[in-house]
Amino acid sequence: MLKSILMVWVLAQNLGLTQEAYEDYLDYRSVDEGVMSAELAAAIDRPELADRRYVTMMPRSGPQVGLRLVEGDASGYVPMKRVGWSAIELLVKDPEQLEAELAGSAFRHFQGPDFLTEQKNILAMQVIGPNQELFYLTHMIDPSKSFLQPQPSPEPVGQTFIMVMGSPDLEASLSFWQRYFDNSVVGPIPYRIGVLSDAYDLPGETLHPLALVSMSDGYGIEIDQYPDGATAVPAPEGERGGVILVSLSADPQGLKTPLPWRLAYTSAAGVVEGGVVTLPSGAPIEITFNAPILPLPAD
Repeated sequence: MLKSILMVWVLAQNLGLTQEAYEDYLDYRSVDEGVMSAELAAAIDRPELADRRYVTMMPRSGPQVGLRLVEGDASGYVPMKRVGWSAIELLVKDPEQLEAELAGSAFRHFQGPDFLTEQKNILAMQVIGPNQELFYLTHMIDPSKSFLQPQPSPEPVGQTFIMVMGSPDLEASLSFWQRYFDNSVVGPIPYRIGVLSDAYDLPGETLHPLALVSMSDGYGIEIDQYPDGATAVPAPEGERGGVILVSLSADPQGLKTPLPWRLAYTSAAGVVEGGVVTLPSGAPIEITFNAPILPLPAD
């Protein structure tokens, strides 16, 4: 069973300036730094990122989900035009105040704040970060009324609680999660996604199929069906920015069948402790098991 989001890996054209922007305007702090291994870079089909520097940033308090900024040079990325990981959804206390505070910053206002449903329980705004990374900045007025109930953050800008993914085949994407994990799935349902419609010059009232995979700790993965014109993953060189990898924790007791590892992490005793898997959309995930994995029947 998927439990939580651990890390979101974001390509940064200027690592220093991006770190400064996250510190100044999201009030995130740097918690570690390092370089991406050649093995991991190859497993996510980004060999050019081998030995590139990264900095990991997290909220100053509250649930600790990292945003890992990886040094890169792909400057032609356009949000929502490529399938795979497309948006980072953060819990925030006041989107309207945040809109004013971000004015003139490295974060460009895109849409909102708007209530997402007629119940007016979720107020969200979309902004574009320093590297064209797309953020949904979301405030839950009453989390008990939401399908997902993440742990609240004491910070004005808190943790990532949903990762948004675009898929060329929503049914294939859902089949993957249902085949390997026993997490609950909602949808597909028709939904207005303004930023997606805008990206493809579609009317604002266009309904896009959407589904949500819930995790046991209150996190989720939103999967949107993308129009036919979306770029595949891996994207052409120069369009490979944005989110390049998402790290998740999982309870192996909820794993239905062995995962198709691109890269497996094993202990000295040869026990699989996690690894990297490519989703049907082409997007990679990194899985870390929170307990030893038990033998599973093969497919």
